[in-house]
Amino acid sequence: MKSKIVHDTSIFTAMSDALASFFEIFTGDKSFSMGKLKQADIYIGEEHYKARGKMLNSSHVNECFRLSLEDDSENEKNLVLRRMVSEFLDHHPNCKGLLKREFELFKELNMDMCPYLVKLIDYIEEEDSLISELIPGLPLDLFVRQDPEYYFKRRTTLKMLKQLIAAVGFLHDKGMCHLDITPACILIKADPEHDVVLLNNGLAAATYDKLPLGKCYAPDLAPELLKGEPFDNRTDIWEIGKIIKMIIQVRKKDPTRASNHLKLIAMKCMKQHIDERYNNVYEILKDLEAWEHLYDNFWKGKTKD
Repeated sequence: MKSKIVHDTSIFTAMSDALASFFEIFTGDKSFSMGKLKQADIYIGEEHYKARGKMLNSSHVNECFRLSLEDDSENEKNLVLRRMVSEFLDHHPNCKGLLKREFELFKELNMDMCPYLVKLIDYIEEEDSLISELIPGLPLDLFVRQDPEYYFKRRTTLKMLKQLIAAVGFLHDKGMCHLDITPACILIKADPEHDVVLLNNGLAAATYDKLPLGKCYAPDLAPELLKGEPFDNRTDIWEIGKIIKMIIQVRKKDPTRASNHLKLIAMKCMKQHIDERYNNVYEILKDLEAWEHLYDNFWKGKTKD
């Protein structure tokens, strides 16, 4: 499959985009600008669509846009286009072209076998962007604003964390570190089970190829990334700890000391010194299962939530 974007350079489109940009100044509503235009023709294999884009989410490494596509018969289709943040590339010029490498590794290493990683569809050379499937749902940072007392009961919290660990563990087993595990990168699917999907592979391709990264320039990263010190899988463990800490903060219904156990897991994940953290994500999983059994023992003979 070879995808490409052909820009609409008509004066009418330019005027429309100028008005849209003016509107964004006052509303903060960000549209995907393919070059300097917000609409274009896109070819995915042999299929042709008219495309417009709108910002979905971003981290310090990647930004994602929803592509709304319409073909000549007015059939609609939605995908996601992801590109790297220009400020990050300014600090890490060696990472230019990293998305192409990510797509290559996705195919070479059969990464579509992991159900908790988003599926990549194609790479667009001219735009240095990835196209992936669009999964209905909310990123974790928006999901937690819904009904935390309902959604973050013990069993759903355990399920979400186990699925996140499965995704990160899959990358680790392939010889990669993610290094960008943020709430914006974790999608909670709009399905009855609220399954988890990791929306991108962060800097996994860079770590697979052992590219030097130095400092990663974001205030909420693991200490070694901020200092430009050596990192490994335990850096991702620090970021998982930050996710656990956020979930703890939104959990309201907890009549046992079980959350204290969860807090201890988060604290061990986020130790300042990398050697004091869990050695691997499967050790976190073991302690999560201990929390699960601790809760079961507490409720023995009682009604569970």
